[in-house]
Amino acid sequence: HTKGIILTPSFLILQLLAALRSFRECSLMFDFTINVAGRAFPCHRCVLAASSDFFRAMFEVDMLERGDGSVTLDDQCLDAVSAFLDFAYSGEILITNGNVDTLFQLAAFLQVSVLLRACTEFLIGSLDLSNCLYLISIAEAYGSDSLLQSAKDFVVQNFCDLSKTQDFLNMQVLKICLRSDALNVPSEEDVVTSLLRWIHHDRPGRGQLLPSLLSLTRLHHLPSLETLHSDVLLQESEACCTLISQAQDQQEQHSGLHTDARPATTQSYIYIHKTEENGETRHAFCYCLGTNQWKDLGKNLLEAAVMFPDPPGCCFTSYAEKIFVTGGCRGSCCRAIHLHVAQPSHDATDEAWCFCPVTLTCTPTPAMLKARTMHAAVTCLDRVYVIGGRTRGSTGEAPSLVEVEYYNPLTKTWCSVSPLPTAIFYPEATSCGSLIYTLGSEVEFTETFNPLLDCFFCYDAQKDQWNRLVAEFGQFFHAILVKAVSNNDTLHLCDLSTYKVYSFCPETCVWKGQGSFECAGFNAGAVGTRDRIYILGGDYSPDEITDDVQVYHSERSEWEELSPMPRALTEFHCQLISFTRHRDPWDATL
Repeated sequence: HTKGIILTPSFLILQLLAALRSFRECSLMFDFTINVAGRAFPCHRCVLAASSDFFRAMFEVDMLERGDGSVTLDDQCLDAVSAFLDFAYSGEILITNGNVDTLFQLAAFLQVSVLLRACTEFLIGSLDLSNCLYLISIAEAYGSDSLLQSAKDFVVQNFCDLSKTQDFLNMQVLKICLRSDALNVPSEEDVVTSLLRWIHHDRPGRGQLLPSLLSLTRLHHLPSLETLHSDVLLQESEACCTLISQAQDQQEQHSGLHTDARPATTQSYIYIHKTEENGETRHAFCYCLGTNQWKDLGKNLLEAAVMFPDPPGCCFTSYAEKIFVTGGCRGSCCRAIHLHVAQPSHDATDEAWCFCPVTLTCTPTPAMLKARTMHAAVTCLDRVYVIGGRTRGSTGEAPSLVEVEYYNPLTKTWCSVSPLPTAIFYPEATSCGSLIYTLGSEVEFTETFNPLLDCFFCYDAQKDQWNRLVAEFGQFFHAILVKAVSNNDTLHLCDLSTYKVYSFCPETCVWKGQGSFECAGFNAGAVGTRDRIYILGGDYSPDEITDDVQVYHSERSEWEELSPMPRALTEFHCQLISFTRHRDPWDATL
């Protein structure tokens, strides 16, 4: 048999390009001319139309140039046009620092998408303090959204260094920076200082902008507002004085309850708290995400005589710089999950408390609308939600709750919202933006005490609406052996029985595997951040408790083992909490 020969498209393209180059070199069949700065470039319409949307439109529409057989591009660079034509006939071009600006301008004008994309990528790669503001203006002028966004992101991420340069004094995107949560500055004080420097540079022309721009800063996060009174511009502006006064009131009324601190101005910790079965022995320590170090907090709590409530079945929920403790059982109810569930009755409480690590104080909040224990609690849209659980009464008379309510720490009020679609046991919840995902089991007891994870709901906090989601969990998902965390505003499920992590796609209701971690104990703690998932401690048996800590880096899809906890623990409270740096109570340098 004679074998066939397959000619690939790439082979044909090379042949066509070679033929076109030959026609150009031999001056054959030219049918159009481009004139630039007194120089004429003979060329072929088909090549121009294939390379440029500008020329294709020209030749398809009855334009003057179409009949005349030529076009003049006097506003364009001669060398850039020459390079473009070489590119159109060969498919090759060398982009350098010396020609990228003119090529970018020409590619935008002629609508050469391939060349425009290549120039954009080159300019993005060349971003630095000396050209970032210039590239913003270039991107705006030529309509390059990707370059514009990249340049703005660069300015936001390098704002601190940029604010010290001369170029900063003439920047036109200051408002964008002031609004950004991602603004990379050591403190909010640096933001205000930079703003005042920018205003003072052109006081007559910019003075009237000060109140509106100052309102975009987060004055209530400044260490001291008194220092602002020394600035002449602020003194002379009644609107600015009002803003400062309002910020002072916010500091006095809602200290530690502001959730709008820019992440770069804060230090984040994983807070661990456990009360032993005897109700007296406690462990409290924190892990600093910035320094990767553990710190034992037990001595601090004891010295301040702060023994805030930690009843069996309660929930810890972080909110800004504070921790809220909700519900639980009074009396001698067992703390271990399987023993707690087996209690003949539950004396659930409607009490809630607010613990402030900065002042080492614990104060009661207004009582919940419903007494509950073994519930879920999560912070969403500046509210603390409590979901489901059990209420007071004997086991047979204390059905699982469907009631859901939230606490507003600023108004100090509780409010009921739409209930769960059905009662669930062992609720596990996490927030992703304005959504709260809640998972649990339809049954409380099984022969092996491993009830399957078979309930999955999503609550839209903005619409006050619950939806039942249908997603295949599989037979290995057990309600008491999973941890739900948020990572990049995406729901992730950590399965402690198979050591796997799954991400959830709300559009398709499909779980996607994100890899396996090393063995983690049952009843481990889990915390999700913007780009990481931490799994901590747990037990393999009643006599084998671990202090292991592992972290998943979502950006590079890798797991890493970290320094172990100061003490091996299982069934403990685990929360992520952040402090503005000047208020950080756990920073050894303060």
